[in-house]
Amino acid sequence: MTPLEDLPLDEQVLILKARLDRAERALREAETALEGRMRELDTANKELSQLESELAERLDTETLFFFNDMATTEMATIYGERGKAFTASEGSANLLGLPWGEDGSLERLVAAIHPLDRSRIMRAGMEFFQTFTPGVDYTFEHRITRYDTGEVRWLSWVLRREKGEGERPSSVYGTVRDITESRANERGVKALQLRAQRRVVELDRLSAKLTEEQRKTAEALAVRNEFLSEMAHEIRTPLNSLNGGLELLSDALGPSSKDLEVVEQAADQLTGLASRLIEQAGDEQAPFEASTASDRQTAGAVDTADGKPKILVAEDTESNRYVIERLLDTIGCETVVVGNGVEAVEAAREQTFDLILMDVMMPIMDGEQATQAIRAMSGPASRTPIIGVTAHSLQAERERLLSVGMTACLPKPVRREALETAIRTAMIGREAVQPLNARFDHELFQRAFFDLPEAYRDRMREAAKKDISDYGEEVLKCAKGDDGEALSKAAHSLKGVALNVGAIGVVEELSRYREKLAEDPSFTSAALRREIASSLLAFDDLYRALVHSD
Repeated sequence: MTPLEDLPLDEQVLILKARLDRAERALREAETALEGRMRELDTANKELSQLESELAERLDTETLFFFNDMATTEMATIYGERGKAFTASEGSANLLGLPWGEDGSLERLVAAIHPLDRSRIMRAGMEFFQTFTPGVDYTFEHRITRYDTGEVRWLSWVLRREKGEGERPSSVYGTVRDITESRANERGVKALQLRAQRRVVELDRLSAKLTEEQRKTAEALAVRNEFLSEMAHEIRTPLNSLNGGLELLSDALGPSSKDLEVVEQAADQLTGLASRLIEQAGDEQAPFEASTASDRQTAGAVDTADGKPKILVAEDTESNRYVIERLLDTIGCETVVVGNGVEAVEAAREQTFDLILMDVMMPIMDGEQATQAIRAMSGPASRTPIIGVTAHSLQAERERLLSVGMTACLPKPVRREALETAIRTAMIGREAVQPLNARFDHELFQRAFFDLPEAYRDRMREAAKKDISDYGEEVLKCAKGDDGEALSKAAHSLKGVALNVGAIGVVEELSRYREKLAEDPSFTSAALRREIASSLLAFDDLYRALVHSD
């Protein structure tokens, strides 16, 4: 390429002009771009300034809210750097009781410390700067005396010390707030807790004392009840002979004898006295009932298919043995008499009995043990009905005796009417060796008694039991005798009395028995026997529960 200076002058001018034009265009483009960039920077600066202004205004607002909140909650902040004095927020003036806006400096805070806390809090402050770990919050509590009222208030400090790094110096900052009310509340709660703890200890002591007194009372009551029970037993044992003898004399002399009536009334009074003693000894448990002199009627014979029922009598008292044997004889029973439980077990093992009359309190082996031994035998002897005779007559004892295998229970003194009913009931249900569940319509049962005056209800109960027993026995006899007309009449009577007292189980079993008997003359009567027996056994309990529950 030819150098510019070697070209003709005219060409050099043209080339230089072209270069100048390009340089001017480039300059104008650069100026235009620079102006645009400057405008952008100016806009950005304005936006930044606006943002800074908004942030500053927001910060001022938040700061104002913060300090207002601290003032409201009686809180202040402190801050200090190494080599500079500590500063405190305006809230410190409020904590100290100074007018709002007045300087609440750290010095004034320190000066307000209560004299009792000053030396302690100053030592704690020195330890904080010298030995406490940086970067960890530490809490201190102390009292101050307010400048305005002289009132003593409690303050809580939370302080943190930060190490300096690089150009940043070490610093201390923290918060302080008034905890007087919360501290008082805590102390009140603690006081209540202490009172509660003392109350619990006192209650435990009183509870232990009460338990000990209850133990002593229970022991004394047990001794008293044992004495009353023994006394009642001692009274009832001769009473049994007395009442039985009176019944035998009544047969001989006639019920119209005035002398006999006076003696019977005295015997009934003694019986009532013994019953009250039993109830007291049994902690007012309900007794199971016995008939009184007014219930005595002329006995009818109790028969079995083979003639007189054979009854084993286990009784340790000679006079009672004599009276019971005579009573059984008057109602048509053959008796074998033994003096204790061992003899009763041996007799049951060697002979066959229709029923056993078992005294509960006997020497060598008592009635409960003898009953359990008989129930443990093999063969028919284990199923023999056993009637327990007891001097205690409490419902709890009755339940216990039934649970060991007795069929029914009789309280002393034994009345002929009650004895006859018990024997008939046991004979009807002799296939069962445990108490049976009867089926009653409770509403019909209650209605049968509530429709009567109260004075007649006990008499109605005894009459219903006797009718069910008598008619039931008549039905079974007629069925065996193949007497259709007599069977129909007895069944009608049994159904009537059973429906009257709601004994629906008897009615259902009677209907079923007659239907099956018409189809098969040899059909067994076991189910009907069990239902009649269970209804008679449950009658008194149901009466007490539904009619005479008080």
